[in-house]
Amino acid sequence: MSQLLLSALAVVCPNCDGYNPPRAEVCASCGTPLSEAPATARPPPSRSTPASSAGKPVSGVSRTPPGAARPPEAPPGLRPASSRTPPPIASAGGIPLAARVAPGVAAPRVPAAPLPLSRPAAPAAAPAPAPKPAAPATAPAAGVRPPAPAASRFGLAVIAGSARGQRFKLPVTGCTVGRTRGAILFADDPFVSAQHATFLIKDNVLHVRDESSASGVYVTIPAAETLQPLSFFSIGQRLFRFLGKLEAPPPLAGRPTVYGAPVPPGQQGVYGVEEVLVGGRAGRTVVTSAPLLTIGQANCDFSFPQEEGLAGRHCELSFTATGAQLRDLSGGLGTYVRIPSGVDRPLRLGDRVRLGQHIVQVELVG
Repeated sequence: MSQLLLSALAVVCPNCDGYNPPRAEVCASCGTPLSEAPATARPPPSRSTPASSAGKPVSGVSRTPPGAARPPEAPPGLRPASSRTPPPIASAGGIPLAARVAPGVAAPRVPAAPLPLSRPAAPAAAPAPAPKPAAPATAPAAGVRPPAPAASRFGLAVIAGSARGQRFKLPVTGCTVGRTRGAILFADDPFVSAQHATFLIKDNVLHVRDESSASGVYVTIPAAETLQPLSFFSIGQRLFRFLGKLEAPPPLAGRPTVYGAPVPPGQQGVYGVEEVLVGGRAGRTVVTSAPLLTIGQANCDFSFPQEEGLAGRHCELSFTATGAQLRDLSGGLGTYVRIPSGVDRPLRLGDRVRLGQHIVQVELVG
């Protein structure tokens, strides 16, 4: 083999089978001299341990006497590495450690072993301190449902509408009523908003609040209620709006007065009440200068002979300088007033609340 090829190939140590740079004279792993004839290589070290003289260790490497014939072998650098030779880097506790061998000392040959299925065990850790008692948990663990709120002594009974006959026990935290959102749903009522009203308990008193619904929240009056101009009230299936005092526009200088019937003498003014139809349109309107306006089935200023749920004289309005006084005369059928949005209206036992076509009544439950 040419010297050019030998100068480009790595040199294999005959003692430890380690690879060395081309033309190396000493093995970098075990320190064995490599300056030998390029055509021959050292035989592998003998495994037999010869007898030693007293007090002197015997080297594990057998050397051939000078001049003895050696069997031809592959030149240095072409000898195949032994499959039993361990790699030059070992692992201890998962941390690579470089093998360091003193120069001139032969490294012992270690037979190849099967790779472990698991990593070497880590060194034993110092004993952990005794665990301290854990503080009580302040939040429920993941996946655990919080306990249901306690029930209050208030309940709602549906007395009108498609859900008539149902009863609901209110929690102490209150609940929301709506068509699609809330604990109580009236999904088939087209006059109920998605989130219509909220029932809540404050100071052991039940309240209702209108959540800016389109149709409003109406509550029965105990006997009489003061109405401001443009207030809404309801009886049976009818809805009304109190217009207040109708003032004539003042005359304009230089322009003629608009012709009309004379204002009745000695009267405090003219007041109007109009019926509100589905969709918010105005229906019939009654304008009177009398101090009293009545609504009912018959013989009233507003008469509805075919209307079920109305008394003969259901309610009346007596006008004042700032508004009107609405008085219930139905004998238990109920007269309702619309509450302002966002205002908590206190309720009493037996009060009724109109939400669209549904009417719920406040009751006590055990």
